[in-house]
Amino acid sequence: MPQSAKNFAQRLNHCLDETDAPVGARERAVILSKMIDIPKQQAWSLLEGQVMPDDALLQKIANEFEVDRKWLSGEK
Repeated sequence: MPQSAKNFAQRLNHCLDETDAPVGARERAVILSKMIDIPKQQAWSLLEGQVMPDDALLQKIANEFEVDRKWLSGEK
């Protein structure tokens, strides 16, 4: 799996930690899928660092968690 996707997943999980989300991966995938209106499987893949979101989804996630898009993607 790409390192950039792994870095993104770590930062995404950090954002979920800040919202006091449950630690279980399944629960996190459900929460994320509802927050940003994506399928649970896609949320799981993002949280596990299997894929990087496209630019539009990355921006949507950054907006939802009120973080910088470049920080979230690992660009800075």
